[in-house]
Amino acid sequence: MATLRSIRAELVSVLAAPHCICCRRPLAQAPAGPALCGACRDEVERSPGFPLRADALDGGFAPLAYEGAGRALVAALKFSRLPAVAALGAALIADRAPEGWLDAAIVPVPASPLRARRRGFDPAWEIAAAIAADTGAAAAPVLRRRDRRRQRGGSRRRRLASPPVVEASGPAPRSVLLVDDVVTTGATLDACARALRRAGSGAVRAVAIAAVPPR
Repeated sequence: MATLRSIRAELVSVLAAPHCICCRRPLAQAPAGPALCGACRDEVERSPGFPLRADALDGGFAPLAYEGAGRALVAALKFSRLPAVAALGAALIADRAPEGWLDAAIVPVPASPLRARRRGFDPAWEIAAAIAADTGAAAAPVLRRRDRRRQRGGSRRRRLASPPVVEASGPAPRSVLLVDDVVTTGATLDACARALRRAGSGAVRAVAIAAVPPR
């Protein structure tokens, strides 16, 4: 007869079994790197990447589309707080970003104050910190959101017509790489880039883990 201790040990082993951080399918063994199953890894590796567009940007890039594996990874970071996703996203960005883009100050796109308090962490900052750790670049969280409106869930037209209010907390670096988790309309990136230029930035580019593919 199974004892309470043996049942508990079996349950812990099941719950602690390695899972794909993207689709949550169980893995046969614990991987040495980010925990992706074969299918999700193939989808990530096949992704061609997508440009990020905003009027005030000098260029932008996301390695994944905000669908399939890309959408699942962003959700895992935002709602499950999996640090492995930030590390994976940072590695993809560092590997696929155009040459010279990482030779800049790494500036995370600020979360809305209400959402940051609810979550207790900032996905964009996690990615930015991982990029800085991988590349040795300086992380500079110089931007602040000054509005309480939610961008998520609004129509594309409303979000473009009413972008968030973003300000720099001090002088901005001359060359900046903006970092976000996901980009949909580009309205937030544009507001951040304009705030950085007002504060003294000359070159502003942006990266994210995933983006809605351009129409």
